[in-house]
Amino acid sequence: MKHDTTYKHWDGVHLGIWSRRAVIATNGLKSCLQGKWMRRVITLCWAAGMMQVVILFLLGQLLIADSIVVQWLGNLSPQLQAIGRALVGWLEQHPEISVRTTYNLLFFFFSSNLLTLTLVAIALAMPHLITSDLSSNAIIVYSSKAVGRFDYLLGKFGTLFCLMTLTWLGPVCVAWLFGNFLSTNWHFFWHSRAAFGHTLLYVLGSMTILSVLALGVSAISTRAKATVSLWVALWLLGNAFVPIGIKTKPWLKFFSLSFDLQQISLAVFKLKDDFQLATDNIPFFGEMLKGIRRQANSVMQTPEMGGAIWGLSIMLVVSVSIILRKVKPE
Repeated sequence: MKHDTTYKHWDGVHLGIWSRRAVIATNGLKSCLQGKWMRRVITLCWAAGMMQVVILFLLGQLLIADSIVVQWLGNLSPQLQAIGRALVGWLEQHPEISVRTTYNLLFFFFSSNLLTLTLVAIALAMPHLITSDLSSNAIIVYSSKAVGRFDYLLGKFGTLFCLMTLTWLGPVCVAWLFGNFLSTNWHFFWHSRAAFGHTLLYVLGSMTILSVLALGVSAISTRAKATVSLWVALWLLGNAFVPIGIKTKPWLKFFSLSFDLQQISLAVFKLKDDFQLATDNIPFFGEMLKGIRRQANSVMQTPEMGGAIWGLSIMLVVSVSIILRKVKPE
């Protein structure tokens, strides 16, 4: 049997380098989504997003005099009724301030809580990143397909970014959109734009940082259990540095990933100003804060951005150096 080995011009569709990068990203995401625990975490994130929509819907119902929420407030204790009336009055008289402040507070706590589930999702995705390719020498195969190291890493970065879009960015954006659609006035969209901008700035920035760090951890070992353990250690053991740093050496707390991201969140949302504004307009709000003084102090503190930036910078430099040393064809 003879084969024609003469040159033939390719008449098919030409796919550029971005298509090859997209293939790496989508294949990695599909591998991550095959695990049932990953699907459960994503479902939990979207369930939390729906709960946020319900909270925003109830907030909008406070502006309707005969709504179920307002009628329900009439059955509460006198103190709680006073708090409800103060909140309703504040929303009605100064929506440009009250809506912005309320949304800012709600989306700070919502995005901060989703961070925990996102870190769990990254731990579950760790075996499907660079780790599996190192163990199977797949990077050599990628190189033979005209995919450079930068293209390969960009594809893996896309895998993590898409995954965090499902667990973090997506639920946040949908909660803001549907929460405003269900509000009583369209001006909620305009008055809550600052809160939405703060959320996007914090979430997108944190997603970029986490993607680079996760790639660095996944490149350390060829064993999946080892990289998962290292990621959990970076997350949980880092949290242990915070109380130790407060009592002994303050710089230790900046080696906590969660603490550094919390400082960025506090700097972006500027909750201290919002708490003060709410306290000035709703006197009972200050009394409520006294009952949860420990939790309130943690979000009303002045963010330590300098230390957080240095701590994250050191982690990122170490992560990039590990990636450049380990991810290369033999």
